[in-house]
Amino acid sequence: MSTIGDTQSPDAGIFRMKVRSASSVLGSQAKLAQWAGVSRSQTTRWSDGQTEPSPDAARAVTDLEFIIARARMVWDDAVIPDWLSGRNAFLGGATPLEMIRRGRTSEVLDAITGDETGVYA
Repeated sequence: MSTIGDTQSPDAGIFRMKVRSASSVLGSQAKLAQWAGVSRSQTTRWSDGQTEPSPDAARAVTDLEFIIARARMVWDDAVIPDWLSGRNAFLGGATPLEMIRRGRTSEVLDAITGDETGVYA
């Protein structure tokens, strides 16, 4: 984690939007912080542009937001939080949130694609 000074990385604004999007879907910045394994104040500082995340946290939040964006192409926003936190047979009984946090985002994307194409119908 580093403090953002006068010069911000070009992706800093994009990351702030990802934090806000993921927090909204999970229900709060506190829930995002718990999922990412950081303090609640850390997600607030990311959202406000006061600090940058560690590479691991940046990857996790970016992957989560990518999966949220992809899920929005398939399901209504009201369904996505339950889908993310629900056990998924395609993921061996794990939740999509668990899989994303473990860096197994491609498997979560496959689960979305499978549902979208009717593999489970």
